[in-house]
Amino acid sequence: MKAFNNSKKCIIRKKIHFLILLSFLSFTVTAQTFYTDAEDLADAVNASTNGGTFIVVDGTYNDFEASFEVVATESNPIIIKAETVGGVLLTGESHFVIKKSAFITLEGFVFDGQGEDTLVKLEGSNNIRISRNVFELETTESIKWVFVGGVWNDNTYPFQYPSHHNRIDHNVFQNKETPGHYITIDGSFEDTGSEEIYYQSQYDRIDHNHFKNNGPRAVNEQESIRIGWSEMSLSSGYTTVEHNLFEDCDGDPEIVSVKSCDNIVKHNTFSASYGTLSLRHGNRNRVEGNYFFGNGKEIGTSPAGASLYTGGIRIYGTDHVIINNYMEGLNGTRWDAPITLTLGDAIDGQSSNLSKHFRAERVTIAYNTLVNNSHGIEIGFDNSDNYNKDLEDITIANNLITASENGLVEIVDTANDQGDEITWSSNLMYPTDDATTLVGASTTSFDATEVVNENPNLVFDSSLNVWRTTEDTPLYENTLITGALLEDIDGQNRPSASNPGADHYSMESIRFAPLTPEDVGPDAYGDTSTATWNRPTTSLTNFEVYPNPVSKNLNIKLSVETKGAVSFDLLDATGKHLKSISVPNASTDISVDVQSFPSGTYFLRATNGGVQAAVQFVKF
Repeated sequence: MKAFNNSKKCIIRKKIHFLILLSFLSFTVTAQTFYTDAEDLADAVNASTNGGTFIVVDGTYNDFEASFEVVATESNPIIIKAETVGGVLLTGESHFVIKKSAFITLEGFVFDGQGEDTLVKLEGSNNIRISRNVFELETTESIKWVFVGGVWNDNTYPFQYPSHHNRIDHNVFQNKETPGHYITIDGSFEDTGSEEIYYQSQYDRIDHNHFKNNGPRAVNEQESIRIGWSEMSLSSGYTTVEHNLFEDCDGDPEIVSVKSCDNIVKHNTFSASYGTLSLRHGNRNRVEGNYFFGNGKEIGTSPAGASLYTGGIRIYGTDHVIINNYMEGLNGTRWDAPITLTLGDAIDGQSSNLSKHFRAERVTIAYNTLVNNSHGIEIGFDNSDNYNKDLEDITIANNLITASENGLVEIVDTANDQGDEITWSSNLMYPTDDATTLVGASTTSFDATEVVNENPNLVFDSSLNVWRTTEDTPLYENTLITGALLEDIDGQNRPSASNPGADHYSMESIRFAPLTPEDVGPDAYGDTSTATWNRPTTSLTNFEVYPNPVSKNLNIKLSVETKGAVSFDLLDATGKHLKSISVPNASTDISVDVQSFPSGTYFLRATNGGVQAAVQFVKF
């Protein structure tokens, strides 16, 4: 196995943390059985009628190929695992297919293949967990390493619908040298006779993985994660990508490519990677609390001779929220600036060609920190006149930008100054040395309500390697976002008058910090729950929200201690107030009808005296 950190391999293969074992053994409700043959393993799993744990004995296995097709249950799941995490090495053509299945966990394998097959493929399956594995594949072919989709040769009911509610967590993906993705979230289609309607796999979660060494740069199709694709870009994925670490992921201009609607990308760390997190297709996506570090990586050159830059977030489509992100030391420009708003070549609802670059509309970019980057927010690049659709209704508010070179805001092609289509509010911009606040503008200018030029008084936190606010950092009134932004990038409370940028100065404990290799992968003891509603605060912990996602009625369950003391407000993803919810004093259970609201991300804000907490949920 090449280029795999030896000390890490030793830990994965030889050290089994007791807590990690407990997190999985708690599911084992039937006798364990052991296997050394792939065919025997598949036969036993597929014949199972009451769940079970199926263990592959530690060792090296060549061409270990198995296909599973069995529907287990949440109470009696199937667990297919290595005898010890990292103790089973699968070489050659080894791969797994999980088809028309449910409630299966695949755990603890090291894939070191040389084949031409997807290493783990999910077809029309749900509640599958791929956890604590190492993936590596030496091949000359374009291969998608982990694929989640429908049943490719069966679009009859119910398999015309894709997979759903799967989880890919605590894995290592490394050393990719050819096109294809580390993870592909795909889907299926329904043939109505007159058209094919595409659906993406829904409610999948990708978390606590370590993605590294993806390169060199390919022309296309070498993203580390691709969510959806152009033909299914109008489908809602509700995919969550969180707490992942990306290091030296250079294979594609898009490190993570989002090509569908209603997804969340949050609390990830991107380090020394050429490219951007790209909202390439789709609408209503949320990018929150991510860290982007250039880490001194110099401008590179692709095999085709193009310049390669470390970048941030590139945005197309409608109704996105870009909030609480931190970007430092990036050298990207044009496609790869820290925040990139190019023009488009199509308008949402006016073009049926879903492969186009749809202009950004109704996008909120707020409370982001940009520190010591070569460029800042770049607007108006038209790709040599190939893009001629102007932006519409963009809000840029409460961001903090400071740098020593170029423009903190740059209109890339001066003729494409977007003027009144961009609303600026309460941004702090502090140019130093050779930097200027605004470059290339023909109509845009800033007044004191839009941009304030003053020292943010940041300090460098050597324990986290980030610039942080201090008690001397200015406070700006939050006039844009109300209930939806109750936390900063650290997960700390953000009051109505708070510091601009991602970090609000606070003495509270930090819940979300930049990730290191120790925080992710098979040996990390990270979050293993699937709950998304629980956001504890000082005195608002005693309520639950379910189901999440929801289609009709959102239920709120209060404890006896909080009934009658809490009020609730429903907000959209930008913080716009939609409705207030009364709580009868005698009630411990409330049902809220949300059926009439459009699909997307919402917040339920709870207030108890002077304390507030927000629960995020998805309406589908």
